[in-house]
Amino acid sequence: MYCPKCRTQYIDKVKECFDCKVPLVNELPKETPLEKIKWVALTPLAGEIYAEMVEEVLQKMDIPNFTKSDWATSAFNISSANLVGAKVTIFVPEENRDEAAKLIEELLGKK
Repeated sequence: MYCPKCRTQYIDKVKECFDCKVPLVNELPKETPLEKIKWVALTPLAGEIYAEMVEEVLQKMDIPNFTKSDWATSAFNISSANLVGAKVTIFVPEENRDEAAKLIEELLGKK
């Protein structure tokens, strides 16, 4: 038995995940290979600090994501928190775009 959310394996007698409080399943669904995911960009954020905060919440919501810093930040290996006007873009699978965009709006007041 497996938790479909956190993917923890349990003995057969357990019927609900202790942490996630969801019913267990016999088999976990197959994961979509990364190369088959259609990634979409969300609204750019003003620096790594905001991006890290959003990433942490997305991970807790089981929304796959990755970030990409703007050219100047990447090229000169500068922390975008230290560069005025630096932008970090978060990418999520297309099917999670609306949920992730709503999250950013709630956290940061951005549309």
